[in-house]
Amino acid sequence: MLPRPGRAQSSAQAVSGLARQCRCRNIRATSPTTPLPSHLHLQLQLQHTLHTYTRRSPQLVRPRPYIHPTTSSPTATISFLSRIFGRAHSPATMSATTTKVQSIIDENAVAVFSKSYCPYCRSAKKLLSDSGANFYVIELDQVDDGSAIQAALGELTGQTTVPNIFIAQKHIGGNSDLQAKKGDLPTLLKDAGAI
Repeated sequence: MLPRPGRAQSSAQAVSGLARQCRCRNIRATSPTTPLPSHLHLQLQLQHTLHTYTRRSPQLVRPRPYIHPTTSSPTATISFLSRIFGRAHSPATMSATTTKVQSIIDENAVAVFSKSYCPYCRSAKKLLSDSGANFYVIELDQVDDGSAIQAALGELTGQTTVPNIFIAQKHIGGNSDLQAKKGDLPTLLKDAGAI
C-alpha cells in the first residue's frame, strides 16, 4: 500500500516518494490477472514523459500565436465582440428603432426582415418571388442597426428569429408559417396589393 501525505509530509514529497516506490514502469496487461497501473502511476508517467519531451525540444514548449497588428487593437476587439454579442440598446434607441420597424411594416404591402446567409430566409423569399409578389426585404446582417431591429421585432411580435414576415401589416411569422399558408398565399398577396 502506498503512503498517504500526512501533516509532516507535503504532497510534493508524497508524489516523489510514490515515484520512487513505483516499480511498474511500462506495465502491459499480458493476462487478465495482471493489475493495470494506478491513476497516480499514469499521471506520474505522463508528467515524466512531458518533462523529458520539453527538455529535448524547448522551442515546442509554448508556441506563440501570430497576432495580426490590425486585429489586435482593443478597439477592433471591442467592435468585433459587440457585433457578435449585440449591443445594449438604450430606451431612446429602441423607441427610434421600433418606430423605424413600424414604418417599414406600414409602408409596404409585404415586408420581410431577413438575414442574407439564412436558408429559411432564402426559402421564404423564393416562395414570395415565385408567387410574383412585390415585397420589401431588409437584410439585418447588412445594416448597422440590424440587432436593434431584431430586438424591436421581438418586442412587437414575440418572435426573435428570422425571417420575420408581414403581409398587409399583419404578422405572418417565419418561413414555416409562410410555407403553411402556401395555398392561401395568392389570395393574401392579392388582398394586400402585392400582386
